[in-house]
Amino acid sequence: MQAAINALTLESPVFLQTLTLYFETLNRITMNQLYHGKEPHLQDWISQFEKGSPDGVIIPMAEQPYLRVIQYFEEEVSVSKALEVTAKALRQHKYSSALHAKKAILLLNNNQPEAALESLDRAEMFGKSFVEVDLLRVQAFIALFDFFRGRQLLDNLRNNYNLTKEQRCQTFVLDAEIFRVQKEYHAMYQALKTALEIIPDNELALKQIWLAMEMSREYDDCLEFHHKLLEKDAYQYLTWFNLGHTYYNKYEYREAMDAFEYSYVINELFLPAYLDYVETAIHQQKYFLAINCLENARRHFDLDEEMLFKMAVCHQKIHLYDKARTYFYRAKRIDSYNPDIYFHLGECYAAENRNREAIYHFKTAISLQSGVEEYHLGLALAYAANQQEGLALDEFKLAAHIASHRNEIWAAYAKWHVVNERYEEALAVLIEAEDYTFGSDLSYLTAACLSRIGKDYYKELTEGLKQGPKYKNLFFDFASEASCKDPKVRGMVRYYTTS
Repeated sequence: MQAAINALTLESPVFLQTLTLYFETLNRITMNQLYHGKEPHLQDWISQFEKGSPDGVIIPMAEQPYLRVIQYFEEEVSVSKALEVTAKALRQHKYSSALHAKKAILLLNNNQPEAALESLDRAEMFGKSFVEVDLLRVQAFIALFDFFRGRQLLDNLRNNYNLTKEQRCQTFVLDAEIFRVQKEYHAMYQALKTALEIIPDNELALKQIWLAMEMSREYDDCLEFHHKLLEKDAYQYLTWFNLGHTYYNKYEYREAMDAFEYSYVINELFLPAYLDYVETAIHQQKYFLAINCLENARRHFDLDEEMLFKMAVCHQKIHLYDKARTYFYRAKRIDSYNPDIYFHLGECYAAENRNREAIYHFKTAISLQSGVEEYHLGLALAYAANQQEGLALDEFKLAAHIASHRNEIWAAYAKWHVVNERYEEALAVLIEAEDYTFGSDLSYLTAACLSRIGKDYYKELTEGLKQGPKYKNLFFDFASEASCKDPKVRGMVRYYTTS
């Protein structure tokens, strides 16, 4: 999810590409009406264009075929190649408003807003709709950070022109884009709501409102609003997808999973719904449901590295280590430099007491990315299981140094000493941990060590019980037998677990 948010940065041309979706859709509708089905003429036009290109000879072609060839090169090759085709088309059709407008859209997608403005001037000069040109101009001004002129154009369009519903909706989508760049997320959210009140199934607005909701934290309002949208159209997959994000942010994970499932059932080719369902299921430790969702996804998509990795983790969590390793190795073939893959492979081998293989994979993970405490902790535990205690001690110390704020790291370090009946050394670790962090697990281990060396442990046990009984077995597993049978201890546990 966070990756999706990070992708919408100003440095990326993504936002310009999404803002031109409205105009691209209109163009494609026109083309599909003209050349439906398998487009038998398209290949002829491409061949005709390429035949004339190498030696600079331009074979005459009509405007509409040129537009379709440009669209083909944009989608299948690159924006730069599409711009080359457009330049040749304009040598034949100098006064085509459609070609000049198309060139402007391509320049916007290529992060060339100044050149796009020049093309828009020509498109307007040769008869392109004033409204459509100004909507594209606003996108150029956004890319140039000229928000004042962008808003002027939008206000002028709304106040002085009889806009269609689609055009009016688009003005609010562009308003939202200005607010996004300015990091005014509440205003962005309200602008997108207005756009969806005009056209409830506007895909561009639906694709952006979940980001606005997450950044503005308008969870309750967004939940109510999307339920209203579903009353108008219960089969809009993006509405269900946004609803899933809203429930997720409200910690209502079961409802989030249901919403994501509705989304990918309605649109079986919408991969983000599968991935977010799986992420939520893993978060809730519902690994079988996550596996089932990934199996559904693979009917429509080849499993990429991320999907293979998630499939592997789910099998690892249900202790099917052979199958987990199969998926991890498949993911490794796609990206052999991903340290998390080696780390999880190490965990799989460690779970089966194949310590030498575990050590190899943990060390490989560390060589690819040093300074990750989980990697060093995994290696420490593998060394300890392999009776290499000097190396284990070094790795425990390094893990605790890297993440001194994490009580579970210190607890694992101290527990290693306790298991080997080195109670004084364990207490030294636990005392050092007090300078950085706290937790009931540390308190229970301290109480257990104190009981083992014959010192008063009631204060530390009480502190652990006050924080919660979750880790109380750390005391009963490692404390002296007499302490575990102590009636006072039993009374303390009953008091704090029932109150």
